[in-house]
Amino acid sequence: MKKMLWFAAMAMVLLGMATGCAKLDEDMQPVASESGLRDSVQGKWRIERVSNKLCRGGNCTTVMYTGTESDFFEFKVDSAYLQRASSQNAKSVYRDNFKADYSQPNAFVLSNFGWSARFNVLHHDQRILVLEGTYYGSDPSAIFTDTYYLFR
Repeated sequence: MKKMLWFAAMAMVLLGMATGCAKLDEDMQPVASESGLRDSVQGKWRIERVSNKLCRGGNCTTVMYTGTESDFFEFKVDSAYLQRASSQNAKSVYRDNFKADYSQPNAFVLSNFGWSARFNVLHHDQRILVLEGTYYGSDPSAIFTDTYYLFR
């Protein structure tokens, strides 16, 4: 009898949790139209700095990258291009192309070759764009968060 009461109580708790989570935080965010966000970020943005944070098993480390004159992030209608100096070799340059999906409210998804990250727009005006992208490594406990501080 006690086991049945315990199972009934657990079922009620789980049901309450499932229905209590029906309203997502994303539903509470202000909605920007897809073309509005896409059009407003299009063009070339210089990189002021990038914060790269790696968390694994509750331990986090952050490395700050400071942009150079040749660093930029360029957004187009359906793609994006990143160029920045390599942090491993002063003479090499890191370049990458991405497919861009602007259908998310106040965010967009950049992807290439099976990798993708959702970039939330933390701040945006005519001259400043702050993006935060989170993605997971091959180790599921490794969470990467890159925050780009861009300017025109």
